[in-house]
Amino acid sequence: MTGTQVSASRFNQILNQADPIFDPTSSQFIGTTVAFNPFGDYRVPIPSNEATIEFARVHPKDEDFSKLATLDATIYTTSLFELPAGGIGFAVGGQFRRETLEENPDMLNVEGDIVGNSPVPTANCGRKSYAFYAETSIPIFSPTNAIPGFRSLEFTAAGRFEAFENNNTNVLVPKFGMRWQPFDEQLTLRATWGEGFREPSLEELCGSPLSTLEPSHDPKNGGVFEPETNTLISSNPGLQPEDSRSFSGGFVYTPKYVPGLTCSVDFWDTERTGVVTAPLADQVLQRELTGTLLPGEAVERDIGGNITRILIRNQNIGNQESRGFDFGLNYQRPTPWGTFTWQTQATYLDEFIFQGFIFREFGPTNGNLAGRTTDPGTSNEGWYKWKGTSSLEWQWKGFDLFTIVRYIDGFHEFTPNIHQHWVHQTFFFDGQASYDFTALLPVETNPVPGYSKGGKEVVRGKDGTPTETAPAQTSNYGRTVLDHLLRGTIITIGCNNIFGQDPPKAYGEGGNAVGYPGFTYDATGRFVYVRLTKKF
Repeated sequence: MTGTQVSASRFNQILNQADPIFDPTSSQFIGTTVAFNPFGDYRVPIPSNEATIEFARVHPKDEDFSKLATLDATIYTTSLFELPAGGIGFAVGGQFRRETLEENPDMLNVEGDIVGNSPVPTANCGRKSYAFYAETSIPIFSPTNAIPGFRSLEFTAAGRFEAFENNNTNVLVPKFGMRWQPFDEQLTLRATWGEGFREPSLEELCGSPLSTLEPSHDPKNGGVFEPETNTLISSNPGLQPEDSRSFSGGFVYTPKYVPGLTCSVDFWDTERTGVVTAPLADQVLQRELTGTLLPGEAVERDIGGNITRILIRNQNIGNQESRGFDFGLNYQRPTPWGTFTWQTQATYLDEFIFQGFIFREFGPTNGNLAGRTTDPGTSNEGWYKWKGTSSLEWQWKGFDLFTIVRYIDGFHEFTPNIHQHWVHQTFFFDGQASYDFTALLPVETNPVPGYSKGGKEVVRGKDGTPTETAPAQTSNYGRTVLDHLLRGTIITIGCNNIFGQDPPKAYGEGGNAVGYPGFTYDATGRFVYVRLTKKF
């Protein structure tokens, strides 16, 4: 990775008129005798600054290498032995994995000579792990042995044992599932429960420090807000693994009295413990105030007591809990005028609790962050309560018309005066129309091998009827020029954000640089496109 940066040492040189770089008799002469003038306007460049700017500009090159080697082996069968409801499926396997991480920053970064960046040391680490796993599916009832209330009932169970040699940790996690059709295929009930385990990544454990800018409120200076506080986040080899537990359950309903309709509702609940992340700058400042800084944390200040840099270290912050619902509604209706397909998907976040991130500005939220910004100092993102899409598609004789509406809920944040502000919800509409010229070709009475019937060879049986075999390898002789031209040719015209709606306004206490949630939205506006596709 490379880029254009400014060397701190060279920048100090171009400000010093007495430096040898401005002496024509010196071997360090850069071609100008005039020091850098910092009081110009970038819209109207100062000609004498051209040589000094070029001298201070550098192109550090960082080289990072991440490697992963795995060896897997799995044995499975769909019928270990037979039960009245069917065969028991069973699988067992193992895995060996080797990971390595090597980070080689440019020497300018190692020495801390890049303006705005802290010194970045090299990193070189790795680990080995092995795992064993097994999974089974057990049918209790099926249409072959159904009884009232149990047309179909199947249980699944799985387990995985994993050991990490770098820190001598190991874990055994289970998973169980159930699928039940009490009456017929119209109604399916399903549920899954399982535990999880995540070993911290090599980047989190031993990667090079990351320089970034974070919003902060300095309690030692009356809570003054700074949207871009120089922050250095370092790795932590002492991190512990994360544990998790999850449950999901719901139903799928496909009523016979409305052919083509499918409805689904699923409830999900997830809990993570020992979540690995970097604390917020404000959390470190609060610990500085109370004298309880954690290992690897520090606040550097200048002689006037102003923050110059905050040092943060990855930590196992705390527990995280979330729960909500997924909704689905799909309907497809063939008609003499084409096939209509309606699809709607929506997610509702009922609760999101992160014990390590209870922001002081939110007031009495009972710890529930759903419907609030993820970062008060910038409001680039939010924990949205509702998100969903709904689309309608019409297909008929080569025509395909598709429209979709996207809904994103709003969230609470704060203005620069720390007043409550609602980042409003949005609806965005997209549309697309296409035509497949293949529809203009007549239906073949003598299919062409290699192209007809999806690329399968067409042969005739003893009764003379055409049948399909494996994909043909023959050439495509006998096709007309019109067939070559039209078959597989599709023209598409579309428009994203049809009404040209702007993203919603977001302040982030004055720290939002773009004025809207930049991780969710962009400023593209209405976008029209035309595409021509040819499949050979």
